[in-house]
Amino acid sequence: MSKPHRLFFALEPGDAVRQQVVDLQQSLDVEGRAARPQQFHVTLAFLGMQRAELIPGILGIASRLCFEPCSIVMDRVSRFKRSGVLWLGASEVPMALMDFQHALVSGLLDAGIGYDRKPWKFHLTLYRKMRKAPVIMHPVAIEWRLSGFSLIESVGVKNGVEYHPIGRWQAGS
Repeated sequence: MSKPHRLFFALEPGDAVRQQVVDLQQSLDVEGRAARPQQFHVTLAFLGMQRAELIPGILGIASRLCFEPCSIVMDRVSRFKRSGVLWLGASEVPMALMDFQHALVSGLLDAGIGYDRKPWKFHLTLYRKMRKAPVIMHPVAIEWRLSGFSLIESVGVKNGVEYHPIGRWQAGS
């Protein structure tokens, strides 16, 4: 039996949005472990450990979905106190994105694919293991044109994890 794969569906920012997030991250007076820019993402559904033989079916579920392009403004910095995570989110999430995320998890549920069923919250992690929250938070407004989504494998390495895309789908495909 092959080893399981740690998988999640995500939105991945392009270079321009990624740089704006880096600029914001660096402007904050935070004590904690900064998320690496190449790992910036917004999780749509966390599947956790999945057997290799399930991956073709998971890819099939994603391939049957239609991602409608939309824009979102990340304008909210907040934290999950318990886990020590500082994140960037949005005051308003477009209905098209909420509908897509719901269709994605419904497809997983219908196929009997396990996923984390906690309520979905649009957020991009800026810091982990935060020991000191920022004192002053300046207004932020980073516009992100969402044009697709990915299935990503999280692979443990010596200094943490690396993310490896397994599949990518563009809007309208």
